[in-house]
Amino acid sequence: MILTDLYPYLILVGATILAVIGWLLLQANAQNALRRDLIKLNESVDFDLPDFLRQCWPVLHKGGFVGLQWRLDWFGTQLSQQLGSQGDTVIEQSFHNDDIALDIQLFAAKSGWERRYFSRSLAEHFFLLLRMDFWIKLGSVRSTFAQAAKLNVFLQHDFKNMLQLTSLASEQLQNVSQQHHERLLQVLRTTVPALRDRVELMLHRLQQDEGRLDNVPLSLALYFRESVHAHQLPADIDGDVQVSCKRVALQSIVDNLIGNYLDMASKQTDTGVKLDIHISQENGTATVSITDTLAKPCLWPERLFEPFWSEHGTGRGVGLYQSRQTAMTLGGDLKIEADANQPLRFLLRLPLGPV
Repeated sequence: MILTDLYPYLILVGATILAVIGWLLLQANAQNALRRDLIKLNESVDFDLPDFLRQCWPVLHKGGFVGLQWRLDWFGTQLSQQLGSQGDTVIEQSFHNDDIALDIQLFAAKSGWERRYFSRSLAEHFFLLLRMDFWIKLGSVRSTFAQAAKLNVFLQHDFKNMLQLTSLASEQLQNVSQQHHERLLQVLRTTVPALRDRVELMLHRLQQDEGRLDNVPLSLALYFRESVHAHQLPADIDGDVQVSCKRVALQSIVDNLIGNYLDMASKQTDTGVKLDIHISQENGTATVSITDTLAKPCLWPERLFEPFWSEHGTGRGVGLYQSRQTAMTLGGDLKIEADANQPLRFLLRLPLGPV
């Protein structure tokens, strides 16, 4: 009699349990669908961290998050974005390396335990994809540099052989009788030693011997003036500061910067290039500001210092990255300012004295 009276309650409890299980399964299926959407989005942007961050918010918003905020240091370029609002619950994560640093926060509204569980699960999946993109980029950069280092060894060997042969030919030409082929010998006496000097310089660079060279006082205006003249680019150069550093290092920075504008000039034939270079000093630091006054706003400033990235796929994509690394080695830095609807501006900072 008592058991019979309990049947309706047992049926109600069982139905409630089934309904809860069914609801949880529906939520789990919805979360799995959102995870798949994040994976597909990541694949569609080729596992590119900045693009993935810019496009992930619609999927996260469907997952119940009310806000997203992130700050990214991408090879020296600062990027940030804030979407939605700040909720009651925050889930945050950070990834840091020498070249890339990411701080990200996800905001969720106040909810029950089951919604918090699914939100946390989706956030962890999202952070896992970000971490994967983070290490994919670093791995590809390091792998390419490792291959370049291996190639560097072979190049050193080849150039060393070339230097030995050139030096031997130069010594033999110095001892040839003046009565035979005088004109040819005169040309060779000039050209072969010059070739030898250039090969020696290339070999020193490959072996990084320039690190042993002395710091000397160098005029920034002179180096920029010579570079724009060599690249045949119009430029207004204002001011001058002397810095004490290695000649090869400064020449590399200047040539890479100006060479970048030469590449731009070959692409934008409708507007041309007009450089405005301003040199100043403050608190023991020299600052060089470089702007192409005729340029259009840059659409991808975060890519400029990214190694092995080239706008048209025709360059090697290491010039600006190398310039920034060299400037940092000298105790300075190379950054960009990309204001809305304004031409891009490079800011090169170097200490007046050696570090």
